[in-house]
Amino acid sequence: MFKDLGLQEKFYVFYIYLIVLGIVSDAIFYGIIGIQYLNYVSILDALISPFSLLTNSWKLTLFLSIMFYLVYLYTTKWSFQLHKRNRTKKWYKKLYNVEKWDKLYKDIEDKKDVVPTMLVLFFVLFISLRLGMGIGTNIKIKEQRLQPDYNLVFKDNSIKKIRLIGQNSSFIFYVENQEKIISVTPLSDNIKQIKRIPQED
Repeated sequence: MFKDLGLQEKFYVFYIYLIVLGIVSDAIFYGIIGIQYLNYVSILDALISPFSLLTNSWKLTLFLSIMFYLVYLYTTKWSFQLHKRNRTKKWYKKLYNVEKWDKLYKDIEDKKDVVPTMLVLFFVLFISLRLGMGIGTNIKIKEQRLQPDYNLVFKDNSIKKIRLIGQNSSFIFYVENQEKIISVTPLSDNIKQIKRIPQED
């Protein structure tokens, strides 16, 4: 079905996909740490959110790429091989409806169009990643294990040491030093500078 779409239709599908991915993943992440993110997000923020997250951390990008590649191999090759190898075995028949899986794999092979499947798998991987990040961040906030990494300089020249949690086009999300709550501050007409605190060797 996807391969039958025209270029403009595919572009529109990817556009909607990225918006939904950005909104859902950020809503989950910020919801876990107590922020109603939908009150602070725009369509543009949602669209660039996945790219922003991946470009900010090469380790995260590498991890997600490896996981996605492994899932791709399993979906397109390994699962087929495992099914063909075990479909006649008794234990396999007890666990799975062999005829149903035969038909499913045949349909996948006949269509030769794995893009929709890959989009769904990437969506699940990305959401799972943001879920894990949200849980981990929430624990660190409650246990006050987050160290300041930025100085926030306001227009009145007051300075706050913060741990930056996230940022979009209009708001910055952070935890003040030795605090257990998330603060949200508008960027325009409020923030003068955001200075990175040099890490000690």
